[in-house]
Amino acid sequence: MKKYLSMLLATLMVLTALLSLIACSNPDDIPETPKDPTTDPGTTEKPNEGGQERIPLTFPQKSYDFQNASYNILEWACGGQDTAGDSWIPWEEGDVDQLDGGMLSGAVFARNAWVEEEFGVSITKEYVSVEVKISHIYRMRQNRDTSANEFQLVTQRSRNLITMVQENLMFDMNTLAGTILHTDQPWWVQNSIDSYTLGAHLYVASTEMLLRDKGATAALYFNQAIAEDSDLPNFFDLVDDHQWTFANMIAACEIVSTSADGDDLMNSATDMWGCIGGDDPVFFLYASTGRQFAHIDEGGYMEYDFGYDEDSITVMQEIFEDFMYADWYLNTAVDKAILEPYEGKVFPDGHALFSGGMVKSVNDLNEMQEMYGILPYPKYDEDQDDYSSLVWIHHDSILGIPADVADAEMCAVILEALSWESYYSVYPIFYDTILLDRAAKDADSKRMLQLIFQTRIYDPGQYWDTTTGLQHAAGLLRLTSRDSSDIMSVWKMYEGKIEECVKDINKMISDMEE
Repeated sequence: MKKYLSMLLATLMVLTALLSLIACSNPDDIPETPKDPTTDPGTTEKPNEGGQERIPLTFPQKSYDFQNASYNILEWACGGQDTAGDSWIPWEEGDVDQLDGGMLSGAVFARNAWVEEEFGVSITKEYVSVEVKISHIYRMRQNRDTSANEFQLVTQRSRNLITMVQENLMFDMNTLAGTILHTDQPWWVQNSIDSYTLGAHLYVASTEMLLRDKGATAALYFNQAIAEDSDLPNFFDLVDDHQWTFANMIAACEIVSTSADGDDLMNSATDMWGCIGGDDPVFFLYASTGRQFAHIDEGGYMEYDFGYDEDSITVMQEIFEDFMYADWYLNTAVDKAILEPYEGKVFPDGHALFSGGMVKSVNDLNEMQEMYGILPYPKYDEDQDDYSSLVWIHHDSILGIPADVADAEMCAVILEALSWESYYSVYPIFYDTILLDRAAKDADSKRMLQLIFQTRIYDPGQYWDTTTGLQHAAGLLRLTSRDSSDIMSVWKMYEGKIEECVKDINKMISDMEE
């Protein structure tokens, strides 16, 4: 990293100048009166950038020098290698080896270099493939069993969470909360802490150094020209007036949907589709109705909601019958015979009103000729209090410190420093410039994107229940192939496994408390 020092200094000057022009509109508000840590600390100060006053970075002692210790991050990737820029990982969040001229990678590079210089560490990374289900678990087990101390930080998809925690592979970050890890501060994502805390323990969470969990947030795109030509209501106004509902979205799809050859059959990629998407919108829509599969109660224990709440089965049934099975919904996971002859991209080419995806899906729309808009997924009805935007477990990131590390204090200090610096220098570029200035093409979409980020949720019923199969290909996802819409039968098939799963998780939590 040192050999890039001259390039780094130039990059820092450019970033500082750029940030001074960016009015920070981070959706996580900084407290008007920052909370003071309860220790007798030293503080780390940095100049304000972009006009945003920094909360001091506070540690128990005035300075740390870790003597060029290795700080190795175990990250997930496609194919077991750095794939930043592809559809799975559009933004680099952990380590950048060299400057490529991009603002975001430049900010990550500068952040890492500052942390290295300030605390005397060398930041490196190792990738494990997302396609090999046991690769990350194998590496974590190996690291623990051999006392190799290979990794100081782990970032993985939350769908891999339960095994890491059940096998005691993760360090309890709450043991350092309030002294080194200030989890009540805005560089920690508070919703993630609320959802990932088990009893009095916190093994994983999200901070503002992570970008993949932001990209994995559910978001809906629509073709503004099609909406205007079809004389549809202004979707932005519907959102503002709390009238953007499941029924209104379906009504719009039905109005727009037409067969290109006039035979009334939706069987060509060039027909006008109401919506295109894969299997994921099943879960995005269920979350957007204000429901979750489970929640963590006040005592830190898991309570399963789906199947036990009075209307959960009914709502899921409606999502399948009125949306997933509608003739105007082009399911990219099921309708491959329709898609394969077509060489273009259905939504960017103007053959669908809506595209169901995530925030990172915006990277697929760079060459779209017509104006697109961004929306949250709809409420169930107007009585619902808030919009709800799911963070999807198959594409997100969570982070934690491996158990049995040689120096947990060093690991925590660098994690806190990376997260703190990211909040002030990396995240504003990602959010204000990459998303708001480049991805959102109009003022209304900018507001909608802000709303999406303000209403992000993490569903414990998804990342803790990865063993029963309810949400896998043999469970609810099987129904997306139009085999059946009998949600009750599927639930009854898995109910016993769910009960055992919840019992095991809560016993694990109870054992932690002893």
